[in-house]
Amino acid sequence: MADALRRGRVAARYVLGHLRHRDPRTWVFGSVKGFADNSRYLAEHVAHAHPQIEAWWIARSDAEAGAARAAGLRVARRGSPEAHDVQSRARVAFLSSGFQDVEAAYLGGAFVVDMRHGMPNKKILLDMDDPELRASSWRRRMVARLRRWLVARRLGQVDLVIAQGELGKERFKTAFAAPERKVVALGTPRFDVILGAEALDRVGGRDLRQRLGLPADAYVVLWLPTWRDEGDAGWLPALDADALDRHLAGTPALLAIKPHPYADQAVFRGRLPEHPRIRLLDQRDVDPNALLRVGDALLTDYSSAASDYALLDRPIHFFAPDLAAYRGGLGLYEPYEAFTGGTYHETWQSLLPALAASARGDDRQARDAARRIRQRQRDRDEPGSSERIVRAVAERIGLELEPAAERSGPTLTLNSGE
Repeated sequence: MADALRRGRVAARYVLGHLRHRDPRTWVFGSVKGFADNSRYLAEHVAHAHPQIEAWWIARSDAEAGAARAAGLRVARRGSPEAHDVQSRARVAFLSSGFQDVEAAYLGGAFVVDMRHGMPNKKILLDMDDPELRASSWRRRMVARLRRWLVARRLGQVDLVIAQGELGKERFKTAFAAPERKVVALGTPRFDVILGAEALDRVGGRDLRQRLGLPADAYVVLWLPTWRDEGDAGWLPALDADALDRHLAGTPALLAIKPHPYADQAVFRGRLPEHPRIRLLDQRDVDPNALLRVGDALLTDYSSAASDYALLDRPIHFFAPDLAAYRGGLGLYEPYEAFTGGTYHETWQSLLPALAASARGDDRQARDAARRIRQRQRDRDEPGSSERIVRAVAERIGLELEPAAERSGPTLTLNSGE
């Protein structure tokens, strides 16, 4: 009963929000991941390039609030009267992980922009396969249909979906059940960091390799495994130190592992040997998109990291020990063989020789993987994604903008690790 009353109050607050005047120069941002991701990158760009816009960050902690203030943003603590007032008068709200990034109850009448935090091969939102829809019990099927309907209604409250390219646009149209006009391919704020302009400086990524203590002469293979809902113990195979020595001897290869923020670090520490060629990165404040520039090669599975890293034209290797289970889960947008070009690894015994060859310079096949991904995605990867998004949103809400106050800055070289 109490939960029903709470839901009723939230719904009433959302409906009444449509009656409030909303200031077109007040924009709000937030992220369940803290001061991070596309929301952070775009908010910082707005604060620096368009000071006439009030860019507010809805913070969940003192540390997050401090980081946002240091970046030049206005800050309100989630749940506070100030946050409720700001969100109730903001004309635009930006999301990167969903409505949980901010307080959805106060967004009635706001122009909501969704900037997905990546484009993985895993299906998302309404595209995900729900086995309950095929259940033998009609009650379970009915509950599944109701759940899907509720999700679709919430997604229908999004006014604009930002895709990084044409492939992403096609997927987001079905994932959001959105009409053509709602999904636009403008690039993504992540690209501004990966390309190495001022956005990279703002997240402190210019000298990240040195700060992480990674040797300048090492061939850094950056391993970014995706998040598994069921945890990591079931999929992560143990790596034998002798096998590591046997295959990588005589090469400069070093494996730097950055597990997902929600991953179980203890599983990684237990399955990976203490070895000079292994670095387990547990710094939660390391920006993952700045980290992409550190790697001379990428090792991943189904993650959106592959689609972003392809921008750098560096080798990509695929490691998917749990491929059989993933095929029967929430689903992949395309067969793994198509996504990887048919070259992937399910065991260390297969993977380690490929990493060794890549470290010795025999990386043509791995580089071809990156080029194939980039060609298929047809991304808007020229510099200035954040500014394109700002201009598109301003046009949709009828706001005339002054010229951007900051220069785009030079991009860094894309053909080698830093």
